[in-house]
Amino acid sequence: MLEICPSLFLTTRFLTFLLIVFASGLPSIHAAGINKAAMIKITVLSNFTSDVARGKVLNQLIGQFNQAHQDKIQVISNPDPDWPTLQQKIRTMIAAGSPPDVFLYNYNPSDLTRERSGKLMDWSAYLNADPTWKARFSSNNLEAVTVNGAIVAIPSDQAPVLFYYHKDLLKKAGIEKFPITWTEFFQDADKLKANGLPTIALMTADDAWHTMNAFTYLTTAAGGVDIFEPGHPLNAADVVQGATQLKKLFDYTTADAVGANYSISSNNFLTAKAAMVIDGPWLISAIETQSGRPGDVAVALAPTNGDNKVPPGYIVTDSLNLWGAAKQTDKTKEQAVVEWMKFLTSPDSAKKLSIEGQYPLAIKTSFSNEDLIKAGPLMGQVLEYNAAAPAK
Repeated sequence: MLEICPSLFLTTRFLTFLLIVFASGLPSIHAAGINKAAMIKITVLSNFTSDVARGKVLNQLIGQFNQAHQDKIQVISNPDPDWPTLQQKIRTMIAAGSPPDVFLYNYNPSDLTRERSGKLMDWSAYLNADPTWKARFSSNNLEAVTVNGAIVAIPSDQAPVLFYYHKDLLKKAGIEKFPITWTEFFQDADKLKANGLPTIALMTADDAWHTMNAFTYLTTAAGGVDIFEPGHPLNAADVVQGATQLKKLFDYTTADAVGANYSISSNNFLTAKAAMVIDGPWLISAIETQSGRPGDVAVALAPTNGDNKVPPGYIVTDSLNLWGAAKQTDKTKEQAVVEWMKFLTSPDSAKKLSIEGQYPLAIKTSFSNEDLIKAGPLMGQVLEYNAAAPAK
């Protein structure tokens, strides 16, 4: 029979009693564990997928930010590669009263339903409290997204749209340099056509992106940079001149241009079935990985009519893209969103996105010669043209 020493039994009971009392007497220890501030999660919707340069850089920046805010803020990227689908998803979420935490969307001055929904965060107090941050953005861009005194979005990008061309195809047609005027352009187009080479990749499906870029350059060359300001009639002589030249341009494109979408048109350029294309800097990644001849491609400024209607070196840009954010009732989360946006739009992040992500932001950014060399021959030239443009 097992015998237990009475003193040991009493000692054990006493210790157990003390543990119970000690534990019950320290509610603050348990409360601290229960009430510990939960990590704030911020989901970012964009088309920055990890298979493209800008997506890779965004993921790097997110990792850097999350590391610096460990256990406090976690940013999560949720990309959708299809831009129209993404835009519709954002509209639907805003209409349903539950916008994404942070989202990239396309600004349309003719449709401000998103900006006027009352569901978006007002950035004005934070921008006004940090004049250095506010000064990074164009006052015109901030004014465009100001609704009833509230700044409802942060400018993201307004990409320069330029001419990309195959140097060897121009050389094959006896063309030594990219044309400076539209008269020279069409003369060179005849030379390319005589050699069986389509001059330019065009498309008519979806938003007819490449074709509309050509139309915009032709019409601005004819009528000036303000040609599309409200009130300028579409049947005005300068617009008609641009449209007439655009029609002529279809004599120098690929046989499949009518009905083609972006994929077909850009592939026609990448595979050298067309000598040139008018596109944004995101094309550079495809040139470097898909063309098989990246060293043969160069980038150029658009021709003008040589009559000073537009200054040489001017640039047509993509429409403004913006970062919107959901209006928050939780001020702690709102401040976390601001912290992330300040980081994303900081000079270092803007430079990294421009150089490594091939995605120049609509932020005042300075690039050294070393930066331009690091960006590579195409992106470096794009950044240089963009910085020097007398008008956009």
